Amino acid sequence: MNDNARATQEAVITADGVSFSYRSGEYVSRGVREINLEVMRGEFLVILGRNGSGKSTLAKLLNGFLVPDTGKVTVLGTDTSDDDKVYEVRSKVGMVFQNPDNQMVASVIENDVAFGPENLGIPREEIEKRVTAALEIVGMSEYRKGSPNKLSGGQKQRIAIAAILAMLPEVVILDESTAMLDPKGRREIMETVLKLNREKGMTVVLITHYMDEAIEADRIFVMNDGEIVSSGAPREVFADAESLKAAGLELPAASRISLKLAEAGYDVPFAITDEELADSVCRLK
Repeated sequence: MNDNARATQEAVITADGVSFSYRSGEYVSRGVREINLEVMRGEFLVILGRNGSGKSTLAKLLNGFLVPDTGKVTVLGTDTSDDDKVYEVRSKVGMVFQNPDNQMVASVIENDVAFGPENLGIPREEIEKRVTAALEIVGMSEYRKGSPNKLSGGQKQRIAIAAILAMLPEVVILDESTAMLDPKGRREIMETVLKLNREKGMTVVLITHYMDEAIEADRIFVMNDGEIVSSGAPREVFADAESLKAAGLELPAASRISLKLAEAGYDVPFAITDEELADSVCRLK
């Protein structure tokens, strides 16, 4: 991991031999097959894959939105297939979806953030504290009295994250939460994600097809055709360009350029960030 002191060896979510298929009449479409993984407390884990790879299905299995056909998902020791525990599971694992507009339920931002705790029956004074803290974490405190309709896509998604944080989850899963945003909005969300993980110790699972968003992860799981095809630290995963290509993914720009320079005879080590690449190029004689 990038920072071993941040994550612990306690698994907060475990998927053990998990398979799931979508069914419509006689038609069956496989979602995921034989998934095994653990999400460790405090880590930043990325599930990477092209569209249709099964990564969003896996995200919904990890917080109980879907229940496995076979295998088992446990959240802090609770089996997600236990109907009596479904709300408990979802309160522990918050989900932020792709379209921020679909997650807004109120006309005033602070009311939107308060909606989840209110439905949990939290006392009003405690809700006020949670809303204030959540908006501060995502850098949106000054907008609390405003309308979500006046926000940019990135700002709306930060409010959606605040609404999840106000329910005090153990884990936050972001399911393609930057897919509909412009580059500025994507940067805002990634800065918020890293702040949650690095500064607040929040366990974060990011579902994405953007390679640059996976660079800061502690671990990456690459999915293709409903299966996990590789895993490891970002540098380990990106070093196997052929496996990524087979999964329909492309290396980050810095990695592609560093490989091209090396092929051309320049003494440039494999880079995964723009900073690494720039440093290596500046050192060339």
